Amino acid sequence: MPSGPFAHVCMVVSDLDKAIEDWTKILRVLDPQSLEQRIVKYDEYSAGDDAGMRWATFVNEHSTEIQFIQPAPNTPMGRRLAKVGEHVHHLCFTTDDVPGAMAKLKAEGLHLPGDGECFNDEDMPWQKWSWVGAQSTHGCLIEVASPYESKNDGKWYHAPGKFAYKGPGEHPCHAEVAPIAV
Repeated sequence: MPSGPFAHVCMVVSDLDKAIEDWTKILRVLDPQSLEQRIVKYDEYSAGDDAGMRWATFVNEHSTEIQFIQPAPNTPMGRRLAKVGEHVHHLCFTTDDVPGAMAKLKAEGLHLPGDGECFNDEDMPWQKWSWVGAQSTHGCLIEVASPYESKNDGKWYHAPGKFAYKGPGEHPCHAEVAPIAV
């Protein structure tokens, strides 16, 4: 489970097993805590246009996690991989209220592919997610997802309330740069 709402960085790769091997070597040196938990790995995503993709995540309770997707050939993501090669696909932030967060992001005037539509994973019915487009993020997608955690058994579980913000609130200087949408 990630340590905060900035849950993971996801890369699209052509060989999931090689990516896991290479990143195990990288993390062994740069972030050994990412190797303390069992990897969450799914060998076949079963829903939607990208059915057949494989994915894996290095679980880290103390930092942002590293995730990989190996798309199936002839799927939307598979065609993107063939066209642009391996790349960072998205950054993921978690919230207990994905639809509410998407409504607020829409009110802020941000580009939301599919107008902020939320998706569900039939294998994990508690999981909801949506996207903020690269036009607004200056380069890669932002996934907005339900909070999750691993129990060191290679699977994801719902973690509601895990990262509810309890801080003092936004510093006034940010409203000067980007006025708050009403």
